[in-house]
Amino acid sequence: MVHSHPKSEETAVYLPKATLQSLPVEILLHIFSQLELKPYLFSRGVCKEWQRLLPLADIHPAWLRLAEFYLKMVNTPDFIDTRTWIIDNLQPFDRQAYINILLSQYPAVPEEFRIWLLEWPERATVNCIWPGLPFISCTDFSPRRRSGVYWVAYKKHSPQLLAPVYRQHTPYAKFVPGLLIWRRSHLTEWLIFDEDEPELFGRVYVTSLLELEKSGVIPHERQKIPDDDDELEEAYDEDADGYLNVPFPDWIAYLESCWAENVRRLERRDTCSPLQDRVMPESDMTPQFNSSYSTKLPAVPWSLRESCMEYLMID
Repeated sequence: MVHSHPKSEETAVYLPKATLQSLPVEILLHIFSQLELKPYLFSRGVCKEWQRLLPLADIHPAWLRLAEFYLKMVNTPDFIDTRTWIIDNLQPFDRQAYINILLSQYPAVPEEFRIWLLEWPERATVNCIWPGLPFISCTDFSPRRRSGVYWVAYKKHSPQLLAPVYRQHTPYAKFVPGLLIWRRSHLTEWLIFDEDEPELFGRVYVTSLLELEKSGVIPHERQKIPDDDDELEEAYDEDADGYLNVPFPDWIAYLESCWAENVRRLERRDTCSPLQDRVMPESDMTPQFNSSYSTKLPAVPWSLRESCMEYLMID
C-alpha cells in the first residue's frame, strides 16, 4: 500500500487569491458588456480603473446613452431638490407586465423605451414621466414637477395603445399605434409604435394647437399657414412653406429635452403653483377624437380602430 504524505510547507504552492480587479482586461470588458443599466451605474463607483473601462465595454448603445444621461442628471446642481414629490408618490407596478401588455396590443416596442422602462432607476424619473406615479392633472410649474396631465400613468397596470391618425387628408390616411405620454393645454405628446412606418417607429411627436395641429393626428408634412393669420406668418421664415413638425428621434432624446427644460426652470428658480392637483380617474375613459382638452383621450384605443374609420379623412 502506498501512503501519500501531505506536502510540507516548504513544497506547498500558494496561489494568489483571485479578485475581479485581478482579472485580465478582456474578461472584465466581457463581464461589463453583460451588465444591465443599474449594475452598470453602480459599478462606476467601485474604482477609478472600472470607471475608465466601463465605457469601453461592448454594451447596447441605448444603455450607454441612458447611463450617460443618468450621470448628467444626478450631477446637475439642485438635482436632489427635484426628487421630493417623486419619491413621496412612487407607486409599485410590474415593469415587465407593462411591456408584455403593450406587446399584446402591438408586436413591437421601441427599444429605447423598453430598456428605459425595465431598467431606469425610478427615483431618477425625468419630469414625472413615469407609469409608477399618480395619474393626475398637475398645476405645478416648479422644477419638482411638470405641469400637465401625466397620461403615461393612465392605467399603469394595463397600459393602452391609442390610434392617432397619420397622413390625414391624403389617400394614404391610416391609424398608427401610439402611447399617449403627456398633455397640457395646447400640447400633446405621442410615442409611436408603428414598425410599418420606419420614419415614425420609436419617435416622439409633440403636436401643438398653436401650430394648427390636431391632438389626435400625427403631422406628416409642413403645416400651411392661413392667409389671414398674420401672427403665425410672422413667426416663420419667408422662404419656408409653412411649419414643419420635427419629432424627437427616439425616447432618450425626448427625455433629454424634458430634463433640459427642467434645468432651465431650476436656473430660473420657478416656484410652486398654489393650485391643487386634480386626481384623474383610472377607469376607462370615452375618447374624444382631436379633443383640445388635456384631460381627454384624443384618440380611440388601438384595439377599436376598425370600428372608427370615420375619423380617417381620405382625400
